[in-house]
Amino acid sequence: MKLLLVLLFSCVPLLAGAQEKLPKDVARFVENARMCEHFAGEWDDNDKTRQREITQAVASSCGQAQRQWKRLSTKYAGQPALQKVIAENANDAVRSFRKSS
Repeated sequence: MKLLLVLLFSCVPLLAGAQEKLPKDVARFVENARMCEHFAGEWDDNDKTRQREITQAVASSCGQAQRQWKRLSTKYAGQPALQKVIAENANDAVRSFRKSS
């Protein structure tokens, strides 16, 4: 058990380092895309206040991620490694987001 914990915690700096190597604008996109997907998967019919918070979070994170996705796809068109990160994080929630009227 201790060995498993040691191995697990020894990998954490590697994961953090991988995220730090991304340009700041790509790292922000990844974070917004993840938040978009998270909030887009939530729904709470029983709590109108919570549902309003979720709707606002979706509009904010998905809207930002969608704008970033389009801009970054063009900006990093000649960089396959960054294009792959961008494409992998442009989830369905980001791609299909439509601002409600």
